[in-house]
Amino acid sequence: PAMSASRALRPCLLLLALVCATCAIETGGSGGDRKLGVLSKKKAAIKRYIEEKGLTVKDAPAAILIYEGLSMAFMVSTLCLFLAIKPTRNGLLVPLSAILGSDKPDGDGGFLGGVVQGATERFTHLQLRAKDKFSGVSKLLGIDALALATAYAECACFRILIKPLLVPAKLFLVWKALLAWKARGKK
Repeated sequence: PAMSASRALRPCLLLLALVCATCAIETGGSGGDRKLGVLSKKKAAIKRYIEEKGLTVKDAPAAILIYEGLSMAFMVSTLCLFLAIKPTRNGLLVPLSAILGSDKPDGDGGFLGGVVQGATERFTHLQLRAKDKFSGVSKLLGIDALALATAYAECACFRILIKPLLVPAKLFLVWKALLAWKARGKK
């Protein structure tokens, strides 16, 4: 498992290095090369690493567009999913709150109960803010503003929870998409 985690992390680090290298290498003449020693060696090492993986610094704009496209697609799809299944209204979270002890009176829920209570307060705050923001959109779509706001709050909380898995997965997909795009262009 440690080996596979390392393999999955490499493309993520590659894209992060690609974005950093874009800033560092392309603007090298603007004073960044004053310290020719260590800084230039690091820039060269990052550039070599990126090129070994089949990418160049010029791929950064496409990488950013693909990454943001994936982010938007995931956000819209999870919003639609939560709008359809309504986890908080359908009681899907009730067993979880009972397990974590958040259904007990204040002070009896322990650490996890406090975490759940904090998350509930954050959810309510997101829901109220989203209701105000979505009133115009909900009229256009013909959806209740509170239902749309609730789905957005559920979606936002879900995306925050899975961010440690989601960001590396998106970076990996971007890397693979860039390699496929470049291979298609060579044919």
